[in-house]
Amino acid sequence: MRSQKNKIFRALLLAILFAFLLINSRTIYNPIRTAFSDISAAPLRALNDFKSALRRMLPFASLREENRILRERIELLNRRIEEAKFIAEENNRLKDLLAFRKEVPYSTVAAQVIGRDPTNWSNSIIIDKGARHGVQKGKAVLSTRGLVGRVLEIGRYSAKVLLVTDPNSKVGVLIQRTREGGILVGRSDGTCKMVYITPDSDVKNGDRVITAGLGTTFPKGILVGEVMETGKEPGRLYKYAIVKTSQNMSKLEEVLCIR
Repeated sequence: MRSQKNKIFRALLLAILFAFLLINSRTIYNPIRTAFSDISAAPLRALNDFKSALRRMLPFASLREENRILRERIELLNRRIEEAKFIAEENNRLKDLLAFRKEVPYSTVAAQVIGRDPTNWSNSIIIDKGARHGVQKGKAVLSTRGLVGRVLEIGRYSAKVLLVTDPNSKVGVLIQRTREGGILVGRSDGTCKMVYITPDSDVKNGDRVITAGLGTTFPKGILVGEVMETGKEPGRLYKYAIVKTSQNMSKLEEVLCIR
């Protein structure tokens, strides 16, 4: 019995060896080998395509990561450029302010605009200097472009400035060319109105308006703005002029407070 099993085992081993030789034969046409090749062709092709696609994708994945890093660096550089521009612009404004401060014949305190009164947003500002720094209530406030307003309220380290464009603001002014006087009143649209101009005045568009120096608040000769429109109100004897301020009040960042 055992001898018979050995014979069967040897026969199977010989059959397997014979099949292996047939499959790997290079000289004899072998349908089995051909069928096996056909069956394995599709999976092998898919595997090869996958490997090719993977090789193509790996560089792109690396490039995407590199692009992400480069974009972040570009954004950082752009922020630094904007910061540098801001600092340069601020330095230029401060240089202009210091140069202007040397030119004006008054003792002044330089201050930065740090806010606006929420109850009067367009016509008053908050500055970072107060009584502790020599700022005085009722005194004029200037910019490098001209008159800004006057100190309305004062604290130790800050103050509130009423702008000339506020309807509650009134300033004695002159037409620089003709030396004719009037009162400058603020308007809600951000301009001013010069009233009480004599009927025979030849005030014209483009005429410069300066402070008249009446009282102790506003020194004489400070530029306020220029005439952009003239007219005569019905039933009134006096002319009026709409004045555009030389300083754009919405862009105020630094001021000088006269002491």
